[in-house]
Amino acid sequence: MDTASVRNPACPATGSARYYSVQGKYPRSSYTLANEAQAFLQQQKQAYVGSGYVTFRFVIDCAGHRQPRVQVLQTTAQYQPTHFSPALVEALYAYLQTLTEWRIGQVKNVPLNYIAYLTFKLKDGKIVAVVP
Repeated sequence: MDTASVRNPACPATGSARYYSVQGKYPRSSYTLANEAQAFLQQQKQAYVGSGYVTFRFVIDCAGHRQPRVQVLQTTAQYQPTHFSPALVEALYAYLQTLTEWRIGQVKNVPLNYIAYLTFKLKDGKIVAVVP
């Protein structure tokens, strides 16, 4: 995965809000994202296994662009740390890269960076939900 640290020089260098404090939720419904993500996985023509959650944590800059540095968290359905197959995680990351309509976060009409999360809930290798 591309985890290089690149920063938009037009954005503040310090401080980031959380997506929920700046109305930064992705503009498509979680249901739509889950369906799109599952279709994306099916296009990979691989069989995936496992149940649990894969969460990507990343920064959306003040211009509404996802920054390439991404943290990946993986847990079982009981929220215990685990590791899914690298192919599955890479496929989910590839889907994440297709999402380009991130909202610009603002506080008092001043654009700022914010931290966003996208969690894929998996059951038997299939996406059953996307949170938030």
